[in-house]
Amino acid sequence: MSPWARAVTRGRFAAFGSAVSFGAVAPLAGLAYAGGASPGAVVLARLLFGTVAGAVVVAVLNRPWAIPRSEWRATAFVAVAWVAVTVTYMASFYYIPVSLAVLIFFTFPVQIALVAPLVDRRRPEPVTLAAALLAFAGLVLALGPDLGGLDWRGCGLAFVAALAAMSTFILSRRLVVEQDMFAFSFHLHLVCVLAVMAAMSVTGLPAAPLRLEAWTGLLGVGVFYVSAVILQFMAIRLAGPARASIVFNAEPIITMVGATLLLGERLGPWQLAGASLVIVAVLVSTRADSAAGE
Repeated sequence: MSPWARAVTRGRFAAFGSAVSFGAVAPLAGLAYAGGASPGAVVLARLLFGTVAGAVVVAVLNRPWAIPRSEWRATAFVAVAWVAVTVTYMASFYYIPVSLAVLIFFTFPVQIALVAPLVDRRRPEPVTLAAALLAFAGLVLALGPDLGGLDWRGCGLAFVAALAAMSTFILSRRLVVEQDMFAFSFHLHLVCVLAVMAAMSVTGLPAAPLRLEAWTGLLGVGVFYVSAVILQFMAIRLAGPARASIVFNAEPIITMVGATLLLGERLGPWQLAGASLVIVAVLVSTRADSAAGE
């Protein structure tokens, strides 16, 4: 196996680890909500954990704190997109069923498979695009979206979240390659925290929950979120946005498994069939890359 193929393989493992961590965040957020935490508290916990973890890693590893001035604008743009993903994705749940919102949001791997090659001035790879479409078909089966609750506002918000997610993947590739990954993560989350705190200065800070269940959920959200972000940036750096994003189709499947274990929900035959398609799509893409790197 060539060095390029080995790097891509490591990137896919990192992407899967990130998908597992992101998939664990949702049921843990549900645990926090059940204990009385507000959505604002969950969002703030994610961003604060990300900021503190980035600062600790930069300090312990003695990495440079500053990022090149030429990268400030791009870092700020990614931060805006990062906040947009959270806000618009969560807001879409208010207007349309969660399964439909998740399905619309996870069009972002297909968007990346189409757009990322164009940004790099090359043609989209047929196998990568086919694998992204196959994984999306798996999600259609697994999520079985309720189309009876269609609302253009919810659909629009979920699609904006997908566009923002695509932007973070494509733009952060260059940033995590050309500068220190941990310093970038720290500054990204610092900008996000400042933006959210500015918004909360108008809307009001979330009330501190009183039940241990909520604090357990918030702690779990923060820890798994930090793991997810670090592994996501590693995946993008090693495998590239298109290949990494295909593996992220496993995230809703992992969320369903987590909901089964933590919240008592059940998986049916359609969910299992959809999960199998997602796995097949990832294996097809991985095998194609392995063959190309041999």
